[in-house]
Amino acid sequence: MHFIGIFANNIEFEDIKRHIINSSKRKDLKIININEKNIENMKNIVFETIVLTQKIKLNDIQKNILEKICDNCKYVIINSDICADIKIKANKLINCITYGLNQKSTITISSVQDEKAIVYIQRNINNIEGKKIEMGESSINIPKDKCLKIENILAIFSIFAVYSSQIN
Repeated sequence: MHFIGIFANNIEFEDIKRHIINSSKRKDLKIININEKNIENMKNIVFETIVLTQKIKLNDIQKNILEKICDNCKYVIINSDICADIKIKANKLINCITYGLNQKSTITISSVQDEKAIVYIQRNINNIEGKKIEMGESSINIPKDKCLKIENILAIFSIFAVYSSQIN
């Protein structure tokens, strides 16, 4: 079982979780919402991946808990457009993946059309199976009936890249 902690508001979390569950063939992903209210309850859970989608306003105790959670992760996925001020300690075991609309993000959007987006991976990423995902572009479908934000599509794409799933 792969534990993925997503630091997001409830609406974004539910959108991301629903899309992952509906689109992924993997049934071994356990997706858990983390927020300012429940972070102290999460300190004993060992997450494999943490996804930071929003600006975080934590007190010192909560920041320490988040740092400890991230220290034990294999992957930290960060929305670099919003969470630019978050400092994650450099640990050789942690793969830090950034996503966003800025040019320095690991994963970004190069173009958006009606129902398709071109996602660009700007540096190689090692997935959970140890396989290298090489730089390059991928075309993904944007669900027309759902109102997913581009940032959430990038977060979902990042999770699918790490866990070797196809995004629909």
